[in-house]
Amino acid sequence: MRTKPNQKKTIHRQTQQTTRKSKIKTQKRVLYIGNLENNSRKDILRSFRFYGPIKRLWVSKCGTYAFIEYRDPADAHFARCRLNGGTIGEGSDKKIIVDWADIQ
Repeated sequence: MRTKPNQKKTIHRQTQQTTRKSKIKTQKRVLYIGNLENNSRKDILRSFRFYGPIKRLWVSKCGTYAFIEYRDPADAHFARCRLNGGTIGEGSDKKIIVDWADIQ
């Protein structure tokens, strides 16, 4: 049985897209963001939206910590790896903490 050339390309594209997600073993999607300096929601979203679609963002009243939920666990994993120890906002030199939220 012979396959059509177009069919092979479709299968190859599908495997490329799922490769990144198949390497992630966790299903966690919610991140804790700590050590914030009263950053606005816009600053937080601007930094975290780069890694994927965000489902929900909650910022504390005092503005020193927040929780963010991604639609895809792989996006949350990469945001956690890349943004932990970084800074948010212009002129800020305070390093943020990004880790998995302990939700029960």
